[in-house]
Amino acid sequence: MELLTILYITLSILLVILAYRFLLKRWSKNRVPTEAYCVLYSTETYEVAGEVEFYFQCPDTISVCFYIWSNDKVVAELASKVFKQGGHILRYNTNQLENGGYTFGIVTEKQKTIKKFAIKN
Repeated sequence: MELLTILYITLSILLVILAYRFLLKRWSKNRVPTEAYCVLYSTETYEVAGEVEFYFQCPDTISVCFYIWSNDKVVAELASKVFKQGGHILRYNTNQLENGGYTFGIVTEKQKTIKKFAIKN
């Protein structure tokens, strides 16, 4: 009797694992392929001063606009051009902006990615 209970429990666990794998496969069919999007990295520190470097990677040659926003208003456009595949660094002198919280990000045809940072000059 004990052996039969152990077999039922083992069989139940295997069925749950198989059902879980089946559901994962089925639900991942329509997922958005993240390999086709640019990756934007945060600044080295949240608070920046002086010249800051923004880094992002493109999966392929793509047209990218790089902005800095304050309260959803564009305060600086760092780049608006076609970037080749690979990593890119954009430098910006934050002395041109007032102290406070800002967001920076990239905008392409398919995506808009935003990160936060603060300026303390």
